[in-house]
Amino acid sequence: MPFNLDTCRRTGLLAALAFSIALVGPIAANAQSPRGKPKAETIVPPGDSELYCQNIAEAASEARIRWQTWKLISLEARLRDRIAELQRKEREFETWVKRREDLLNEVEDQVVTIIGRMRPEAAAAQLSTTDEEAAVGVLLKLKARVASSILDEMEPSRAAQLTQSMMGLTYPEAQRSF
Repeated sequence: MPFNLDTCRRTGLLAALAFSIALVGPIAANAQSPRGKPKAETIVPPGDSELYCQNIAEAASEARIRWQTWKLISLEARLRDRIAELQRKEREFETWVKRREDLLNEVEDQVVTIIGRMRPEAAAAQLSTTDEEAAVGVLLKLKARVASSILDEMEPSRAAQLTQSMMGLTYPEAQRSF
């Protein structure tokens, strides 16, 4: 007799087979894939370079700190040397400025003396052509009698301008602005 199953049994058998394949399929696939292996098997011991780096890390850190400290000390020494050089140059410059001021004061005093000994007409002609600040400076250093005789010989408008500047009533900058 031939083996004859009815359709109901055949469908049930196919369903059971499909169910077992559905359950066993993913488990078998996971068992074959490398992802399913435990991590303990993939641990690789550290290599020589890694061991060397681990062993020398502290010494390297200390050496770096020593180098940075040495670099800071050398920079600080260079900075101190530069400050000392700048202070020396500053003293030299102050000496030069003092000598220049002394020379200018001496020259100015000599110019005042020369103009004070000139005839009033000649002194007036000289001061009429100089700039206002220089003329006022000379007139202020002269004796009042000599300064008044020089102003008396000047053109009245220039004499008035210098007199006002001497009194501090006007400033050349204020006259130029509108």
